[in-house]
Amino acid sequence: MDKLLNLNSKSQRDRKWEDLDPDCLANVFVKVGIESLLLFVPFVCKSWYRASQNPVCWERLVFPDSEEEATDDPWSLDDNAANLPWTYANRIEGQSFDYFVRRFAREFQIDWSRFSIPSFIKMVINRSGGNAKFLKIPGICSHYVNAIEKILEHISKKCKGFVGLHVAYAAIGTSEASAIVKFVPNLKYMCFRKSCLEKNDLVMLLKECRELVLLDVRECEGFDERDEEILKLASHIPKFRCKGSKTHVLSDNDLEVEVREIIEIDDE
Repeated sequence: MDKLLNLNSKSQRDRKWEDLDPDCLANVFVKVGIESLLLFVPFVCKSWYRASQNPVCWERLVFPDSEEEATDDPWSLDDNAANLPWTYANRIEGQSFDYFVRRFAREFQIDWSRFSIPSFIKMVINRSGGNAKFLKIPGICSHYVNAIEKILEHISKKCKGFVGLHVAYAAIGTSEASAIVKFVPNLKYMCFRKSCLEKNDLVMLLKECRELVLLDVRECEGFDERDEEILKLASHIPKFRCKGSKTHVLSDNDLEVEVREIIEIDDE
């Protein structure tokens, strides 16, 4: 019996990572984050490469964002949720989006002057093989011309099961809202927390995206959290949060300009 136990113990010690069941490896890779899936995991060995192609690894495409708290779960309204795989991956990598894409460009020897953020994100979406269900991109993407429109159009063609979009600290204007309505109207989860989002654009989303079960627009600027029209339109959404959202607040400089304009008009 002792001999058998020793043999089993030795067998356990001699097992290698690459010998693990592919599904087990895939479940591990879900937790390492998108940076590791793109830059490291596929190049370790053939078995890791094959496991990294498992659709489960690419269902949630969570890009790092230096502005957002690392423990903020993209798909939950619970600010204390910090232990889910996609959140944990962001926390351990801790890299800003800019650092991430520049590192990717350097690793694959891509001329930075020719690097396109929308094309890069579309490439990652392609890597999912049509299995991406959730996408979290940093708000800075909303400042690239037509970036969100191009990304959502690509998703509509490639990912039929897509249900969740998270873009915080963003500028969500009429073009972005229209792209959501046009390309992914069946979204169930949307988060634009701490973004600039005008009332008219939010009303458009509420009217057209009728399958929402979660909409997080807390601490946004552009509409009032107590707006009766918005609250009525959002009444069918099980988890609708808009606490802290407000209309635009004039800075001292803006107020000074408006006062000067009023004085000039009066003088005329």
